[in-house]
Amino acid sequence: MKNTKEIQTILTAIYCINLSKRDKKDKDIDQICEYAFDRIFGSNTNLLIACCVGRTQEEILEEVNEIMHTETKYKEYVDSKKGDNK
Repeated sequence: MKNTKEIQTILTAIYCINLSKRDKKDKDIDQICEYAFDRIFGSNTNLLIACCVGRTQEEILEEVNEIMHTETKYKEYVDSKKGDNK
């Protein structure tokens, strides 16, 4: 597999975005992410939950976008997709 170093950041983003949905969050996404953190990284999602408590969806998305831009090639990917749609 290539670029596996981005897996934790991507899973973190997915999990936090799902948490930002509050009452509408998808329990299957929660469970799969929790399983992945446990199996792949030997950790849990407690710190992620603590970081999201009391924050608005906009605040969470701002943080998610920041980590995705700094720790992955996501921005370049999105920019290339925008170029494909022109």
